[in-house]
Amino acid sequence: MLSTELIADPSNVPLRPVYALFGDEPFLKGESRRAILRALLDGDDDGPAVHRVAGDEVGLADVLDEVRTLPFLDPKRVVVVEGADAFVTAHRRELEAYAEHPSSTGVLMLDVKVWTASTKLAKIVEQVGLSVDCKAPPERELPRFLKRLAQIRHQVKITDEALRLLLELVGPQLGLLVSELEKLATAVASTSVIEPADVARNVRAGRIETIWKALEAATTGDAAQAITLLDRLIDAGEHPVGLLAAMTANLRKVHHAGELRKARVTPAEALSRAGIPNFKDAIDKTLKQHTHLGPTRVGRLPAMLLQADLDLKGNSTLPPRVILERLLFDLARPRRD
Repeated sequence: MLSTELIADPSNVPLRPVYALFGDEPFLKGESRRAILRALLDGDDDGPAVHRVAGDEVGLADVLDEVRTLPFLDPKRVVVVEGADAFVTAHRRELEAYAEHPSSTGVLMLDVKVWTASTKLAKIVEQVGLSVDCKAPPERELPRFLKRLAQIRHQVKITDEALRLLLELVGPQLGLLVSELEKLATAVASTSVIEPADVARNVRAGRIETIWKALEAATTGDAAQAITLLDRLIDAGEHPVGLLAAMTANLRKVHHAGELRKARVTPAEALSRAGIPNFKDAIDKTLKQHTHLGPTRVGRLPAMLLQADLDLKGNSTLPPRVILERLLFDLARPRRD
């Protein structure tokens, strides 16, 4: 079973005597473990019914004694063996024998990085228990997971444009994505729909919205406003490297759309293929940026951004604030082509 499916809809967690959680994504592991424990223990994911042991410090006899101990005032007793790869390797045959005849009141949970489906132990667990794949999913699968999570866990919808924006701002970091989605669901409780404006306003306390305003000002010729907004961000504690990263994510799309337009692709198609949200304000803003920057400067955007990145990372002796100001001034000056 995929951990993303289990987390999105924990009501479907099957109750089994043996679980194997495998993979190296800590957020998925933690959320999957909590979902299983809540299902086993009537909503509780901790307490005296849960016994955690380190796989490299515990012996097999101690684990089996714990899992066979009768629970006290709880429906089950759960033994979680953390970092259990070496433990499984050392006691594979004994674990196979246990899995074939597990305790009726205890649950064994093995937390491992590697779980080979072709082994006898894995096959037995697949028959009598449940193995949960906690490897990080490909980025292309994240939108489907987040949409389902929003609908089932929070009873809200998130539009495709808002979802793309969320992924752009946060990146493929599952823990942060789920945390930001929870905040957004609370923010839109009255409408139950998350729109792009909600993401821009709420993710990281509106930081991205301010960066966008600074970029929009610079790329349409208003250098004074762009510098004012940049100073506000830096004074609030934003790191210049992080600010440049956010600017780069936006300006690369402006560059991509511009290059497609040079190749005679229609504006609407060019912006769509560049990943710019297909709503009027975004389209109008990008076309205005292209008009101000001109085709030559649009084509040079990646080189300008790379130079600023290198300068921030030691190529220049200028203060970071001045490096970013210089970039915004270069974007704001009148076009020459």
